[in-house]
Amino acid sequence: MKQLDANKKLLLVSAIITITGIILSGPIGILLTQIKPQPVWQGEAIFIANYNYVQTFPYMFGFILILGFTLFMSTSFRLAATGYQKVFRLAANIFTSVYVVLVGLNYAIQISLVPALVYKSPSFAALFTMANPRSVGWILEMFGYGFLGVATILIAPVFRKGLRMKIVRYLLIANGIISILGAAATTLGTMWLMEWPGIVSVVIWNLLILAIMILVIVDIYKTKFAE
Repeated sequence: MKQLDANKKLLLVSAIITITGIILSGPIGILLTQIKPQPVWQGEAIFIANYNYVQTFPYMFGFILILGFTLFMSTSFRLAATGYQKVFRLAANIFTSVYVVLVGLNYAIQISLVPALVYKSPSFAALFTMANPRSVGWILEMFGYGFLGVATILIAPVFRKGLRMKIVRYLLIANGIISILGAAATTLGTMWLMEWPGIVSVVIWNLLILAIMILVIVDIYKTKFAE
């Protein structure tokens, strides 16, 4: 057994941070919102009457997810070996940057702008809050993750050594396809995001990412103890 090199350490840390972000922004964040739940969207009046700052917790935790993904993609870039992989790496870097800007902006809006607008300008709060399936927030979210999906497809070829890493490669591609299709579907409307198709797609997306990160962690530790 030998010490992990810097790349594997960073990949391990990024996978752990990403898993933490998914758990906190997902089940734990949603559970916390039940302290003061927001009912199904019925208009700005109902939204304002039921608004509470605890509803922003999933978005606060979402920044952990952004950090995890950014580290994961940045570390994965360093695994590129061949010429075309290095070209794809640069392209993936650009698409990841767009994801960080769009989704990071959306989360900032949810935790800062929406609370400020709730009692001063309810109509604008309704325009931005993700409690509203027709909001600007959902457009930023879905297209942001669509750009990340392109990045995961582009970076997938660097995961090529060993069975677990090959599975990671295919899961990254699958994640990318789902994310791109989700972004494309929002051009036809966004009401589906809070209905069963949206819920199912979010669950599948989260399970794919969890599987990817767990496989990465297992592969790193298996490799470490095998050496």
